[in-house]
Amino acid sequence: MASVSGKAKGSGGVWRRLRFKLAVVAGALALSLVGVAFADESHTRVGAAAISGGGPLLWGLLSLGGVLVGLVATKTILVRGMASASAETGQHESYLATVRQFSLNAKLFLTYSILAELGSGIWSVMFNLYLLRAGYPITFIGAFWLVNMACHGLAALPAGILADRFGRRRSFFIATSISVVAQGSLLFTSGEAAILVLAGLAGLGEAFHGVTGAPFMMENSEPRERAHLFSLNSAFLQFSRFAGSLTGGFLPLVWAGIIGLPSLDPQAARWALVTGLPLTVIALMPLAFMRERPVELAHSFKELLNFPKMASFKSVMQLTLLSVMVGTAFGLTIRFFNVFFQEAHGASDGQIGTTLALGSIAGAGAILISPILAQRWGKVRSILFTQASSVPLLMLMALVPSFSVVTSLFLIRGAMYSMAQPLRNQLSMELVTAKERGTTAGFSHAAFDLGGSVGAGAAGVLIAGGGFATAFTVAAVLILAPAMLYFTFFEKKESAARQTAGAAVPAMASR
Repeated sequence: MASVSGKAKGSGGVWRRLRFKLAVVAGALALSLVGVAFADESHTRVGAAAISGGGPLLWGLLSLGGVLVGLVATKTILVRGMASASAETGQHESYLATVRQFSLNAKLFLTYSILAELGSGIWSVMFNLYLLRAGYPITFIGAFWLVNMACHGLAALPAGILADRFGRRRSFFIATSISVVAQGSLLFTSGEAAILVLAGLAGLGEAFHGVTGAPFMMENSEPRERAHLFSLNSAFLQFSRFAGSLTGGFLPLVWAGIIGLPSLDPQAARWALVTGLPLTVIALMPLAFMRERPVELAHSFKELLNFPKMASFKSVMQLTLLSVMVGTAFGLTIRFFNVFFQEAHGASDGQIGTTLALGSIAGAGAILISPILAQRWGKVRSILFTQASSVPLLMLMALVPSFSVVTSLFLIRGAMYSMAQPLRNQLSMELVTAKERGTTAGFSHAAFDLGGSVGAGAAGVLIAGGGFATAFTVAAVLILAPAMLYFTFFEKKESAARQTAGAAVPAMASR
């Protein structure tokens, strides 16, 4: 009987693993096939008319189908498909069981993550297009993001130092308040110089978000749940951006009807962006109920500013170098995807919004798989594989003339690249001491944003002079190089840490 039971359990385990793989494949295929809805092959490199006839209905149905199948895949991943071994106890817990044990602070932070990108999603779709419709050239858009990300980067290190000195939660309130005021002012300013000044102010406020998030999650989680918390936070941000992007693609149509103007009028885009500002403020509500767990903070600014004497100085400098390259690639590509879809393929606002929204969904579903990859291969090898895999897809996007194929490539590229994001964040926090986490995040984010500012400024020039293929090619190199350097810098350290953790399990069990 025991053998029969063992066989039954074994076959059940095989079926669960097979069902998990099938669900992931089905979700990926569904999201990829959404591109068929954009299969109006009149979308060429010089742009063309938007979809016509029954296209919007097909587009909407396929989008809904992709989301539903993606959600089914996600449920399978969370409830049935994953079992993670606890390093401390050796017991197996389902993904969902681990999530249920999160602290109240962690759950509130995840709630914040769900809401945080609603407003940002609207801005990611419409702001560049608003500037274009208001008569500003692509080179000015590049200059805008250069200033925004440069100020973001310059403020990141001071923000990290302040977080290490005074705590994390206050940073979120400071950041959001400054950002909302600056963004609201941007929409009612016409002078180029004034717009660039406000771009810098918005960047200063945004700096606190990324710098303080990773240290907070590290300090409010246990080692056995940390990979899940980091991946869920990234996934929830993507789901939030999905909703914001989807909304942002259609808001100009709504506002055009309300104010009686054409949908491509800059006024319609402006009021669509105004709609996103209150959503950014609402996201702060969960943070009001958070109670930070006591951690060792720095005793003085002098202690933090003596960088060469940091316990983790070498690792911090390596992470900073990697962030510069990844950030530059970000500025060259992601800041301009909406412009790429409109200028190279003649996509409508609704198509752009839905494409970016589905990209967020694809990324969110993929991020949920990152703990599996980390458990099986380790964080460093997973970063190398997923980040490198996105490179050929990015290159193909710039070369393929079919919008339907480009949409599919965009979704798959985003899914592969997104898996690396929570792994990079978690790894950076594990490589340094507790009282240096905020400063480390400050260095990394400063490097990322300063690199991104250079990339965005260069993108405006490269796109205007040589097209999107040139910008995407440079970005591909800057994505592949750090993927390999992560392995070179940190593989031995992670392997040693995993061996130490593995040796601790039998030692604890023997007590």
